[in-house]
Amino acid sequence: MPINELELLFKPIDEIGSLYRSKQVSPVEVTKATLRLLEELEPKLNAFITVLADEALQKAREAETIFAKGETAGKLCGIPVSIKDLFRTKGIKTTVASRILKDHVPDEDSAVYSALNASGAVVFGKNNMLEFAYGSMHPDYGQCNNPWDTNRTAGGSSTGSASAVAAGIGFASVGTDTGGSIRLPSSFCGIVGLKPTYDTVSRQGLFHLSHSLDHIGPLTRIVKDNAIVLESISSRKVDYNAVFTESIKGMKIGVIRSLTDSITHPEVAQLVNTAIGQLSELGAELVDIEIPGIDTVMEIAFPILLAEASYYHKDWYPARAADYAQGTVGNIKEGFNVSAVSYLEALERKRAFAEKVTEAFRTVDVLVCPTSPSPATERDPSFEDTTYDYTQRTLPFNVSGHPALNVSAGLTPSQNLPVGIQFIGRHFEEATIYRAADVYQTATGGYKVPPLLTGSLER
Repeated sequence: MPINELELLFKPIDEIGSLYRSKQVSPVEVTKATLRLLEELEPKLNAFITVLADEALQKAREAETIFAKGETAGKLCGIPVSIKDLFRTKGIKTTVASRILKDHVPDEDSAVYSALNASGAVVFGKNNMLEFAYGSMHPDYGQCNNPWDTNRTAGGSSTGSASAVAAGIGFASVGTDTGGSIRLPSSFCGIVGLKPTYDTVSRQGLFHLSHSLDHIGPLTRIVKDNAIVLESISSRKVDYNAVFTESIKGMKIGVIRSLTDSITHPEVAQLVNTAIGQLSELGAELVDIEIPGIDTVMEIAFPILLAEASYYHKDWYPARAADYAQGTVGNIKEGFNVSAVSYLEALERKRAFAEKVTEAFRTVDVLVCPTSPSPATERDPSFEDTTYDYTQRTLPFNVSGHPALNVSAGLTPSQNLPVGIQFIGRHFEEATIYRAADVYQTATGGYKVPPLLTGSLER
């Protein structure tokens, strides 16, 4: 692939829009370059289930006409993006990475797909994922690999979304997060991933895992791109980019000590603590915060997740049990054992825990903690993996519904793998965490291109 094409595919979204408006490049050129890079890297990554080349080129031609005529165009007009393969797309296969739905073609569009189309975005593919977003890879679809080390997973369950964006295959993707499924792969792949406030993005047309915990959000390489995508898909019309400043001086940032000090991986701990120190150097006032019950939040989340997920699979289980991945069917079976009393008690405890998180914001503007306790693993940690306490730092904010965003805190010295830090905000205050994360990302050098591509960029 020509060097100038690669450089183009790693530019910020607003720069691509400026190039379109000045007619220096066209949406068709950028879309073709995206599809060429996909074809080149897909055998190594396995990041896509369905590629929509013809549909994407048609959408790109429509965008090219808009720019040629000088008509008003939205921020995502002509921008190639992908979506996780659990958003219904009318007339286009939606598999949820499972044998159960391998030939399923919906007769309606999801709200997310409709919003992207309305914005003029060029949706060029549907991403690989863990089966039904439930923590296990189905062998029919295979693991999606990490562009920082293709012998490691990209993380789950929005696995293909994170891998593709990190590798420059599209400027953004839209995924889902029920216990960390946007933020954890974003941490593993060194990109920006947002779980917005609960219900900020419509879940209509989504294949649910757990309707009480499911969130929809964007994955991008830089914070400002993330804000552009959220603005386009959100039901709340906020110009998030209007809040960006070059300073966080005076911002009070609470460090969730129990989630930070419990990291046992020495390089992760070092990078996260260095990042927290950099926030102080950038002018933020750091405050140690403890949130009661945050270390045992799985006791709240699991009865809800298990019961609700099994409800969505009641038409297929047990009749089609053999068609699921082993880990998925085990979780579904367990969900039918959750009693109504346990489920309702967990919902009540969920409400109470959300109040405790909200209470923490009485004294601070933003909370921070690590995203993942380790860099990318070779295989996706299992649903109940306790070796890496995989979701301990992400799941609390699915339970509370507060917005949470991952941004890279740097690379481990020994393996050159990304580590993430998480910014959490008040309900509906995505703008505040965008501001803090953008100042931090800008000060620390912005997005780093993974080794899979750095050789090409340096030629």
